[in-house]
Amino acid sequence: MSHQQPSSIAPRKHAYSASSVKQLTLKHQGEVLAQRYQRYFQASIACDEHDLRNIFQLRHRVYCEEFQFEPSNALQLEQDQYDSYSHFCRVQHLNSGLDAGCLRLVNPNSQQSLPLLDACSSAITNQRLHPNNFAKEEICEVSRVALDGLFRRRRDDQQHGARPSGAGLDRFSDKELRTFPYISISLYLAASVIAEQNGIKHAYVMVEPKLARSLSLFGIKMTRIGPDIDYHGIRAAYHITIERFQSYLPLLYQPLFELIKQNIHTSMGLLPHPELSLDNGVALKSL
Repeated sequence: MSHQQPSSIAPRKHAYSASSVKQLTLKHQGEVLAQRYQRYFQASIACDEHDLRNIFQLRHRVYCEEFQFEPSNALQLEQDQYDSYSHFCRVQHLNSGLDAGCLRLVNPNSQQSLPLLDACSSAITNQRLHPNNFAKEEICEVSRVALDGLFRRRRDDQQHGARPSGAGLDRFSDKELRTFPYISISLYLAASVIAEQNGIKHAYVMVEPKLARSLSLFGIKMTRIGPDIDYHGIRAAYHITIERFQSYLPLLYQPLFELIKQNIHTSMGLLPHPELSLDNGVALKSL
């Protein structure tokens, strides 16, 4: 009776490089981040007059009342002439229904201009990346970025927030607070989706150099195209292509980007036809 020799072949083990393990870890962390964000916030494009009014009210609270960059008005709506040819996105706090943040993409035609060119004609010194070198329909300026003060404050500062009583925002969980830093990045992610859908290739923004450095940590690598300008504080002009923005997005934020893209596409499908208008007669571009 013969005895079969035990096999010398050991079970095959999967070998992962350190790089692969890091990528898997980042992917998992990104999925957790997106799930946590989805629990508390939702990004969308403004799709009716109610959304637009909320955005203009938020801008009034931030730009007129808090920072006093612009004069207050009785309507408590912060608006200007560039709104008539802009796309608008917002991030809503789901538990309260309030807008936590918003921004606009000013998308001019051949007869219109960008705010930074009108307000600071000397802001751009890099002639190669000057907006005049590109077709108007392919450029935009990201501006009027506004975050509600409550969503910029730590737990210790909430008693000083300018929110009406009964808003239900006097307490946040620790998990909820940890999502607050991603409100800004989600607005810029939403802006890139809106830009891509509208054939926009080049984006300009006037921001504090400190903010530009902070955004670079999120993978938003903008090119500085001008000197410091004293405009509501020290700011500088920056340029980025939509392709570069999306191509260089870190793996950690890609699940969040896919979530934002889904949210934006869903809200874009709800858009009404031709133009929206507010009571004061400002016509707004079909988004």
